[in-house]
Amino acid sequence: MKKHNLFKVVGISILVVVLLTWILPTTYYSYGLVSDGTRSQVGLFDLLNYPTVSLSYFGNIAIYILTIGGFYGVLHKIGAYRSLLDKIAKKLKGKEKIVLSIIMILLAVFTSVCGASLGLLIIVPFIISLILLMGYDKVTAAMVTVGSIAVGLIGTTVSSTYVTDSYSLVAQNGMGIVNSILSTQAADQIIVKIILLVLGLALLIFNTLRYAGKNHNSKKSEEEYLPKVTDKKSKTWPVVLIFDLIFVIAMLALTSWSSVFKLDWFTKATDAVKNFKIGGFAIFGKLLGSVGAFEQWTVIEIGVLLVIGSIILSLIYKVKFNDYFDNIIEGAKKAIKPAVLIILIYIVLVIVSYHPITLTIVKPLLTLTKGLNAFTMSLSAFIASVLNVDMYYAASSVLPYVTELITDTSLSPIIALIWQAIYGFSTLLAPTSIILIAILSYLDIPYGKWLKSNWKLILEILALCLIVFTIVILVV
Repeated sequence: MKKHNLFKVVGISILVVVLLTWILPTTYYSYGLVSDGTRSQVGLFDLLNYPTVSLSYFGNIAIYILTIGGFYGVLHKIGAYRSLLDKIAKKLKGKEKIVLSIIMILLAVFTSVCGASLGLLIIVPFIISLILLMGYDKVTAAMVTVGSIAVGLIGTTVSSTYVTDSYSLVAQNGMGIVNSILSTQAADQIIVKIILLVLGLALLIFNTLRYAGKNHNSKKSEEEYLPKVTDKKSKTWPVVLIFDLIFVIAMLALTSWSSVFKLDWFTKATDAVKNFKIGGFAIFGKLLGSVGAFEQWTVIEIGVLLVIGSIILSLIYKVKFNDYFDNIIEGAKKAIKPAVLIILIYIVLVIVSYHPITLTIVKPLLTLTKGLNAFTMSLSAFIASVLNVDMYYAASSVLPYVTELITDTSLSPIIALIWQAIYGFSTLLAPTSIILIAILSYLDIPYGKWLKSNWKLILEILALCLIVFTIVILVV
């Protein structure tokens, strides 16, 4: 296994983008296409400064990853957690393939409905431990987790949060900005989205089970990813209760209740709690602080939820104060590598934001054919997704220009469909995919090994997307 493989992959990605800024002129869209042939090269001091910029803008994602590590650091020292995993694995013996399939379906559906790709990372270490205990290898665990989230993004159905206050963006997921730019709705092309989700899941399950069947019980479980066996007599129900509460609250908090479902229950409930007064004093509002209603939550609020959960579990299982902090630190140490890689990945986004070359690259593709072409639009979306890391920035950098080129608004829902699906597809293989690199880093799987193990799945998913896009365009 090559040392520091993922750091090399991300580092090469950064250097490639730096080189492109020296070769390509800048192009951006601001009430019209702006491309005067000037170049904005990344200099040495720029490159050394951009990690700081990346940390200042996206450090919350890194902190969130460290918080997940700290939470599991506490869990791994509670004997009831390992006991719970062992009990589940024992009950599932002989039903492993069914369980893998159910996990993939649930993860994909949660991603599709909630848009909670980052939010789902809170349950990924648990799923990985369970898969390893069932006798599968690390690549199988990565296929189940990365693959499910990617397919869920490809088949995004009703997730389009785009919440703003009087000044700025409060919370958003990818499809929120796409729908905002294209003036489309979450329910547009919903049947096609469901078809992509179902067929994508079928391909994922088939390929994963085929690979898993060849690598079941092939070697001893990776103990470094499993909590140690300590006190098996500890009651497991508190772990189950707290863990379930955290997960349910996180999923509810990341769902587009008002913008998609037109429900204001959680907004009213939050306001009622925060405004409730005792003796004229809004006690709960002061204790909760500036927390928003469900749908307005970000990974920061989810991280706070994890910290609260870890404290409650430590109190229930009588973990000493010093041991609690030692466990937090030990767990966070294991998450340092993914956290650092995420900050490095966002440097790519910083570069293409300060030195706008994305539109320079995709403009020839977009103007290659008249009207909407499934292949050129898909390639444009893929390039933008790889360079801009986050759908918000990918869409913002290209889609305003697309609306100038393609003025037929009846095609806007199809463009939105292509962008959501291709962004999800990029999650499977892009060296700048946050989900992919974070999980590969956690499992210490080289990037090349991932591609070698999944190239058939990747090509099949791509073929599925292009075929569906082509059919939809022809029908319209």
